[in-house]
Amino acid sequence: MSIELINEKRKVAKSNRVIYYDILNILACIAVVFLHCNGAVHKFSNTRLWKECLVIEVVCYFAVPIFLMISGATLMKYKERYTTKEYFIKRIEKVVIPWVIWSLIVYIVNNKNFNMLNFGENFIYGKIEAIYWFFPLIIHLYCLIPVLSILTEKQEYEKTMWYIVGFIFIFQSVLQPLCTMLHIKFPNTLNYMLQQNSYIIYLLLGYLLSKTKLNKKQKIVIYVFAIFALVTRYLYTLYVSIDTGIINKDSWGYTAFTGLFPTVALFTFVKDINWEKIFAKTKINTKMLSNLAGCSFGVYLIHMLIKEKIVGLLDINTSSYFYRLIFPVILYIICVTIVYIIKKIPIVKKIVP
Repeated sequence: MSIELINEKRKVAKSNRVIYYDILNILACIAVVFLHCNGAVHKFSNTRLWKECLVIEVVCYFAVPIFLMISGATLMKYKERYTTKEYFIKRIEKVVIPWVIWSLIVYIVNNKNFNMLNFGENFIYGKIEAIYWFFPLIIHLYCLIPVLSILTEKQEYEKTMWYIVGFIFIFQSVLQPLCTMLHIKFPNTLNYMLQQNSYIIYLLLGYLLSKTKLNKKQKIVIYVFAIFALVTRYLYTLYVSIDTGIINKDSWGYTAFTGLFPTVALFTFVKDINWEKIFAKTKINTKMLSNLAGCSFGVYLIHMLIKEKIVGLLDINTSSYFYRLIFPVILYIICVTIVYIIKKIPIVKKIVP
């Protein structure tokens, strides 16, 4: 492919921004903040507080899977915009470097005595910031995309993608969680084989659903299964936890059907809305929307650090309605503002791409 053709495609890609990707990006980012202000859900108590926290946990669980679906939708055909070498350079600049830098910042803030060896050990074993578990996962998936992207080169290869989706869905999204919930031992051989790469399903579904026009019946089926998944996860967790006296997470898991169906339903629902028409009527600035979506990664990187400092400084009651329902919105706005300012500063902006 000539340099001129590559540059032309880049210009087209920049001008044709997909609005519903930005909407999903923003929703996922807000959901992440709500989840991380909802820590009480992980300590069972047969109280109204815990039951309300469980609602937030179930409803906002789509956050990570939606980010992965957006990655699949936007990156599976990266070769139309740049080379594989450029692809990896961009992933290093946009993910790896910020991850390392913010891990270092968090470590320094939380440790009075800096020790490089101790930092290295804590970084490798994911002990610096718990929510940074996401980075090894997304980097792993980024490394697989150049191989998976081959399947986008011909129309007939889509059947292969649906086959992979179907295989992971049957074994990892349905059989594995059902076996766990029904106390049936799932074969270790299958579990080891599937669990490492099961998140591929979101990359493929993001790409496939972004290209596929579903009919009304298909959408209804997706929405019905999504409601079933949400209700199943909530009620199963609720009643089994009450029965055992400890929180039960057998129905949890991003790739389980309880996490998969609601995520696919949200992606489908948001994609189906004519945002261009809505924005034209309401005169909402789409550039402002894209700027807001562009802050999401930075918000993910900094929000836990900001949250802990604010909660400690103001001595906020983490069991209050304010903390669980209002504070996440305030925290999101504060973090977006900080990230937006950082992105305006030369060189420094690279740590919140």
